Amino acid sequence: MMKETGSKSRPRLNMYQPAVFCVRLQGEVSESWTDYFDAQSLSVEVDAEGHRMTILTTGPVDQAGLLGIINHLNMLGLPLVSVECLSADCWE
Repeated sequence: MMKETGSKSRPRLNMYQPAVFCVRLQGEVSESWTDYFDAQSLSVEVDAEGHRMTILTTGPVDQAGLLGIINHLNMLGLPLVSVECLSADCWE
């Protein structure tokens, strides 16, 4: 099934297709972990209620790589808030 986004349609992502993901965690991870996760960026934001949230943007990874990143983040003990696929080669 194809999903329409504006005037472009994009094919479905598969488990082996590299993609860039935005991972949001409740709490703070130091920017020094950027290289460890091979991330494009890692930043900490404070929401309107004063809670810290870490935003990690991955490099291109497949689903197995994404799960590895999520498992490592889980070991840090921070709750996972969301994971969003930002781009994939098949969408461009």
